[in-house]
Amino acid sequence: MPAPDLKDVQALHRRVLSLVPDQLGEATRQAAGVLYRLERQPHAHTLLIQSTAPLNLDALPVGYAAATDERNTTPLLAWCRQGGSVRYRIDAVATASIGTQEVDEKGRRKRGRRIPLHGPDAITWWHHQAERAGLTPDPTTTRVSSQVDLARLERQRSHYRETHPIRRHRHHHRPPHTLRTAITTGIGRARAYGASLLSIAPLT
Repeated sequence: MPAPDLKDVQALHRRVLSLVPDQLGEATRQAAGVLYRLERQPHAHTLLIQSTAPLNLDALPVGYAAATDERNTTPLLAWCRQGGSVRYRIDAVATASIGTQEVDEKGRRKRGRRIPLHGPDAITWWHHQAERAGLTPDPTTTRVSSQVDLARLERQRSHYRETHPIRRHRHHHRPPHTLRTAITTGIGRARAYGASLLSIAPLT
């Protein structure tokens, strides 16, 4: 994977969208349901891309990836059922909105300011988001990994501060349609920049 894609979230964003069919027009990412996550390891990195449209992997530069693997998520979505236990993984941007009493020239209250959440506040945020997505997290196994460095993202998109990688947690889930929606549409902010992709696997 070229260095620019690893170090620049805008470059990686453009790379991912270059694989999506051109005929989708404006709002390509939303039209194709594209979510992605870059998983960094000491000696290799894995780029996961989820899309409802076929991806043209031939558009990747020669030598970009050591290997590619395409999988159909339909069986996984069909598997989702009430009461199942799963492991999950997500990089999520945890933020809160601070309200304001200021009003604009039309007398409407101005939008609040978003601030990043850390530590226990980030975990509380995730538990709330997870429950909205139809999950019931197990607090004894909830863990937030070391935060991803998103300094470049912060400079380019000042209202996106950082992601919190949430790894291999155990939970049960509620009615399946809410979980399917969370998987296909993502959770949280910064979807265009590699956050919000929820990955699950049956817990065995």
